[in-house]
Amino acid sequence: MSRPRTFRVIAVWPAPAPESRYEKTDRARVVALARKWAKAGATATVEQDVGSWQWRHVRTYGPPMPVPKVEPKPAPVAPPAPVEDALDDEQSDMYERLMRQAPTSRDSRGRRTCRHVVNGRGIR
Repeated sequence: MSRPRTFRVIAVWPAPAPESRYEKTDRARVVALARKWAKAGATATVEQDVGSWQWRHVRTYGPPMPVPKVEPKPAPVAPPAPVEDALDDEQSDMYERLMRQAPTSRDSRGRRTCRHVVNGRGIR
């Protein structure tokens, strides 16, 4: 006749608390208790009985990590950039001339596709 599997949890608390132990055949109850003790600040180890007074490590639950408090840094205040005239006279003349030209159809190579427009000289 085989005996039922036994699980145990061993919790090690920060000093000066003693070590805590709990044994049961109900694995879910042992794991729940290990999580509860880990949430309370202990390091809980769940082990399974393999016979001959030997235990196999199943899982270790550690205490929750402290969340560091981060104070928000104030955003640096930069002085506004001076407003400059974006284009000089030559560039503005070029853009004015470009805007006065009629749009032309071009293929993927940049060549004009309409036969009636040749080098911006109008309809032929």
